[in-house]
Amino acid sequence: CYTGYNQEDSLIFNQSSIDRGLFVSSVYKTYKDEEKRNSSTLEDEKFCKPEKFYPNKTLKTTGMKGGSYDKLDDDGFVKINSEVAPGDIIIGKVMPIKGAADGEPKYKDISKDIKKNEGGTVDWVYTNKNDGCYRICKVRVRNKRTPIAGDKFSSRHGQKGTIGITYRDEDMPYTKSGIRPDIIMNPLAIPSRMTIGQLIECCAGKIGSVLGREMDATPFTNIDVDKVGEVLQKHCGFSKTGKEVLYCGKTGKIMVAD
Repeated sequence: CYTGYNQEDSLIFNQSSIDRGLFVSSVYKTYKDEEKRNSSTLEDEKFCKPEKFYPNKTLKTTGMKGGSYDKLDDDGFVKINSEVAPGDIIIGKVMPIKGAADGEPKYKDISKDIKKNEGGTVDWVYTNKNDGCYRICKVRVRNKRTPIAGDKFSSRHGQKGTIGITYRDEDMPYTKSGIRPDIIMNPLAIPSRMTIGQLIECCAGKIGSVLGREMDATPFTNIDVDKVGEVLQKHCGFSKTGKEVLYCGKTGKIMVAD
C-alpha cells in the first residue's frame, strides 16, 4: 500500500516521472466565427483589428471588451504560437452602426474572446470563404495538461483510479537494481474488481521489457500462466510470480511484503 494514500483504487504517481513527461497531454479547443449580414441593420460584419478612437481621439468603436487586442494582426486574426489567457481577443470583428452621423461611433465591437478557465497556445488559424462568399475563421488553441492529484487514469484492463498523492524519485521504493516505479497501485484493488488479466499482463510485460519480446495480448489466446512464470524464472532471473524485494525510499529499510 506504501503510506496508504492509494486507498481502494487510487494511485501513487512518481512526480519525477511526471516532470520527465509521463502522461503529459495536449487538449485542443476550437473557436469559430464568420462574417455575415446583420439581419436588423442589413450591414455586413467584417474581420479587422478594432480601433477604439479616431486620430482626433473621438470614439470610433463602441462595446470594446476589457481584454487585450494586442495579439491580433491587421486582418483581426490572432498570430500562431501566441500565448492567450482568459479575456484575450483571438478573432477581431466589428459591425457597422446603421445611420451613424459624423463624429459619432461608426462600429460596434463583436470580437471573439477566450472564455474563463481557458487559454493556452494558439496552435492553428484557418481562414476561408463560405458558400455566401463571406470569410470564416477557425482558431485552435492548445492547452498542456500535466497529471495532478485527482486526475483519473485507467489500465488496458479497465482498472481505473485517481491519483491520491505524488512522490519524488527519492521517496519512491526501489529494487536492488535501482529501478523505481512510475505508478504504485494498491493490491487490494485486484480482488474486488476481479481484474486478473492485470496480474498476468504485469508478468508478461516484465518478460517483454527484459527480453525485448513482443507479447501477444489479443483475445482468445490460450495463455498458460505457469509457462509465463517459468520464462520469468529461467530467462529473466525473477521469481515465478515476478515479485521482487523492494527497499523503502524514505528509510532505506527492506520492505517486509511480497
